[in-house]
Amino acid sequence: MKKEFVSMTENITEDIRQRLFELRDEKYRAFQEKLKPSASPVIGVRSAELRKTAKELAKGCWRDYVSALNSSSYYEERTAAGMSIYYAKTDIGERMEYTDIFLPFIDGWAVCDGVCATIRLKKDERDRFWEYVVKKALSGEEFVSRFGLVAILHDFVDEEHINGIFDIIERINYAGFYDSVGAAWLLAECMTKLPERTFEYMRVSRLNDMVYNKAIQKMRESYRVSPEIKNELKRMTRA
Repeated sequence: MKKEFVSMTENITEDIRQRLFELRDEKYRAFQEKLKPSASPVIGVRSAELRKTAKELAKGCWRDYVSALNSSSYYEERTAAGMSIYYAKTDIGERMEYTDIFLPFIDGWAVCDGVCATIRLKKDERDRFWEYVVKKALSGEEFVSRFGLVAILHDFVDEEHINGIFDIIERINYAGFYDSVGAAWLLAECMTKLPERTFEYMRVSRLNDMVYNKAIQKMRESYRVSPEIKNELKRMTRA
């Protein structure tokens, strides 16, 4: 019988690692390694099983597990730790506190994006979390910035925040590929939800060519953007 991680144990890291290796799928591991989800080693645990582990962890000793992350942690360990912060029953202040502990261990797009997809906010948490993710987006650190951008993508693409989103994307001091693509992805999501506002922004944007062209690429790949807008965007692509 598999252990339930609902109370403090002396060997929580070893216990979770054992559980993850029990769930290992070699074919899936080979597939994941081709996708390069993280700079860390991959065990090969399917997403549904990884989420189940994170939810179970969140019932008890998630704080100890997040605090025990280290440079040798596997991709799945990092992701389960981050997810557990947002599955746990706690307040937004503690979530942000432990997110700060977790963020240095994001070392790949899949770690970041899997955790961001787990975030669910209560109405009275939104303003405080918006301020938090804006600071992360503007951090100038590649994966910390991506975390902020992808969290915004999931929770704040609306009329209230759209001008702020455009301002943030313009102000970022982009550190690498993954924060740049995160900004492009966010803009593509803005185009699907607020096409007129986003199209007008793209016409006057001062973004660097990489983010601008990648955003247009993602917009044109989306089935939620109209053919008419896609044709206009094609003509707007920079050389």
